[in-house]
Amino acid sequence: MNNWLVSQEGILLRQQAELVYGKPILYSYECESLSNQIKNATGLDISAQTLRRMWGFIKDGVAISKRSEQIVLKYAGIDEIQSLIKLKTNVTQLTKEEKALADFMKQFYEVESVNEEDINYQIANYKVFVKVISSEAMLAYLGPYFAKHPIAQVYFFEKAPYFDGICGPYQHYFKMYLKNKHNPEAQLFGNCVLHFAAFMQVKKEEGAALLTTINQIDENLSSHSFPVARKVMANLTQGYMNKDQQQIEKWTKIAFQWHNKVKPSNKREGYFPFYPFVVADAFNLIGNYEMALQMIEIGELDYMRYKDVAFNNGFYESLDIIKAIALFGIGKKDHAKRILARIDEANLSFLTRKYFIIHKKIIELALCAQTGSNKFIKIKKELNDLMKATGFVFFKQILKRFSL
Repeated sequence: MNNWLVSQEGILLRQQAELVYGKPILYSYECESLSNQIKNATGLDISAQTLRRMWGFIKDGVAISKRSEQIVLKYAGIDEIQSLIKLKTNVTQLTKEEKALADFMKQFYEVESVNEEDINYQIANYKVFVKVISSEAMLAYLGPYFAKHPIAQVYFFEKAPYFDGICGPYQHYFKMYLKNKHNPEAQLFGNCVLHFAAFMQVKKEEGAALLTTINQIDENLSSHSFPVARKVMANLTQGYMNKDQQQIEKWTKIAFQWHNKVKPSNKREGYFPFYPFVVADAFNLIGNYEMALQMIEIGELDYMRYKDVAFNNGFYESLDIIKAIALFGIGKKDHAKRILARIDEANLSFLTRKYFIIHKKIIELALCAQTGSNKFIKIKKELNDLMKATGFVFFKQILKRFSL
């Protein structure tokens, strides 16, 4: 008997490959389809006969080679067998009820002739996203499927990247998505999101490697302001990590130049200043508060505020927090305090709620009159808990910047 079939590695690898494939491999003939899918996804050849051995349809005693194992691992989006074993806990925690719900969610993305512009469809996708991201077991089960399915990719990684979780388990599936989505715009935005994670974890070398990839992709290929703005952010924040003032000055100049090429053609398209929003956030992170306010001013002058736009996800509240930080940074503490007072944290986007609450609480901490007060101690503990939950250790540098 082939011991690999009943080994932990063999069982887990088959489970993970089936998650990416979209359903269990129950019949010998399905290995033909799986072989073709692996070729399309990885560019590597593995015969249907080899897959039949791996799934136990052929039991001729022929050992499974390391090369065959590596090919299926690559298809499953896993770097090495040890990484797969680490996923074991999450995969096996899914309850019977959760699995039934997860399988139903898969069917949601198999519906044909869907109008993706339908706001009800978008809201339904968002609710699926929140449900999945709130459960590590559900994420482990559906993550590989979402990373591959073309519609799920849009709503799980592109329209709604989970920034609050990008330094945690979600990052694994985000990387898996990038291995399956090869167009330049997706690669640009995706690598910028991963650079954000590297910056927030203060991983300078990892950030530098990602920035090399980012700067090799032409931002003009993108039709949306977010990827272009994230490219600016990556260069500014990497310059900050490298303590490279020349790079910061170069990309500060580019930041204001590039706004003109992503400026919407009409007011209705420009209901929210996505580009100024991201770039101002970047300026705040590196401590350039004057530039942040100049970028915010562009957003306030060139864009309309439409509160009736469905699915706005708390962007306006987040923008207020960015403005409050910049005002505090230039010494206008009273202005910052008044803006923060009007913000309801419950309205912040689920995707970035913790990130912006950390920003908000740093300013609230700095506004405390006494560092030994109960309020100061309470906010400091909340900040530490949030930084631990997100992995955003960079915020410790901002606390030091404000002598906190």
